[in-house]
Amino acid sequence: MDEPWSALDPASTRRIGETIGELASRVTIVIVTHNMQQAQRVSEYCAFFLATENAPGHIVEAGPAGQIFSDPADPRTAGYVQGRFG
Repeated sequence: MDEPWSALDPASTRRIGETIGELASRVTIVIVTHNMQQAQRVSEYCAFFLATENAPGHIVEAGPAGQIFSDPADPRTAGYVQGRFG
């Protein structure tokens, strides 16, 4: 899913999150989002991708969501999930 919560009201956002939770035990769901709060709420596993000028995006860090959001290994990941850039 690409930005499943984009421009939704709070009730619809909640329902999308509930639906993802219901489906997650049966299928793998991949979400692309810039909304760190939503990603933290619904993710079990996360990857942080970063593109630089004149270079394609690549995975900077991947791991359990709890680790990525609370104790990332890479300072670029920490900067992004803590809202210092992006």
